[in-house]
This record gives sequence, structure tokens and C-alpha cells, in this order.
Amino acid sequence: MKKVLLFMLFAFCLTGCVNINNSSYEEIIASGLSDNKITFKNQSSKGYSYYLPKGLIILEDLNSNVTLKSEKYNMYLYIDLISYYNKVKDNYQVSKTAYHSEKIVHGDYFGYLEINLREKDKYLIEIMYNYAKIEVIVNNKDIKEMLSYAISLLSSISYNDKIIENMIGEDILNYNENEYNIFETASYDNNSLTRYNDEDASINDIPDTDLIN
Repeated sequence: MKKVLLFMLFAFCLTGCVNINNSSYEEIIASGLSDNKITFKNQSSKGYSYYLPKGLIILEDLNSNVTLKSEKYNMYLYIDLISYYNKVKDNYQVSKTAYHSEKIVHGDYFGYLEINLREKDKYLIEIMYNYAKIEVIVNNKDIKEMLSYAISLLSSISYNDKIIENMIGEDILNYNENEYNIFETASYDNNSLTRYNDEDASINDIPDTDLIN
């Protein structure tokens, strides 16, 4: 009986008490940021670690740029170690023209969610939090599911200050900061998803051999 109760508690902590389909975007984000979430990590890279939700796999890991895949979509994760190290602050301005736009504030952490219609039923989700950003283009009916994946991953990221300091000292993180800016949305910077367009066809053909069961 105790094992059953523990399993139910574990499942509750992972999924939260919010029904995604019946929840607003704000409620999904609040659930993903709630303090009672599981804090263990199952992925690590140079300078940071995070929890990869079940249902997502990693297609490519270039340390600061990670390509993820769900059953239907490719997601792109960007980690800004330099902004984290320098504790850069940003004041996102809510967009009045976006399909959905909101600031994210949780204690000392900050970010934003912006969703924009790209074409027909395709929507670009851009969510930045905890010095990292996820972008994904989805059908309208899948926005909430992918948003839940994204906020769960972003809120789980932990940084290793010592490793990051060593990387900066060794000049490993010295790159062109104009290449990509997690604080700007696609309305300002079109170098994010667009640079993957030629790769998506081949990426989508990669079998899901790393799928977590």
C-alpha cells in the first residue's frame, strides 16, 4: 500500500494538479514553476544540468545549443552561460500584437512567453527563463502540451558556477554575442529557428533510439 501511495505522489509531483487541456497558459507556467516539483536531473552538459521530461529526446547537443524532439516537433534549446555568469537582467516588454505575450517572474528568476502565428495554423512558441530559451513551431492544438514540456525543462536547469568560471577563464565561451540573443524574440532576431530549416528534413528522419520509456 505504501508503494502505491509513493508512486501516486511521485506521479502527482511530475504532472502537477493542473489539467493541461483545461488550463490557461499562465496556469501551465505557474504549475511548471511550483516549488514542489521533482528537482533531480537526468541530463548534464558543460556548466549546467537539467531534467529532460519523458516524451522528449535529444537529437543533437552542442553544449549551448541543444536540438530536442517530441513525437511531432523539433524543439531548440539555447543556454546563455555568459549572461548567467554576468547576471544580466532584462525587462521584457509585453507585445500587444502577439497571439499571446507575458512576463514570467518567479522569485529572483525572470523570463517571458511569447506566441506568434507564423502561417495558417502554425504558431511559434518562444519561452525564455532562467538564462535559457526554447523555441518550437507547433499547431494550435499542441501549444499547451509543448509549453508544459518547455517550462518544466527550463525551470529545472541548474548551473555550475565553478565550471562556468573555468570555461570563461579558458576563453571557451568567447563567441559572437550577436549570433543569438535569448532576450530578443523572433520579431527582432530571425537567426534562431531559420538557421535550422535546411536541417529539419534530415533531423526528422532520425529514429527515436534514445526515447526514455
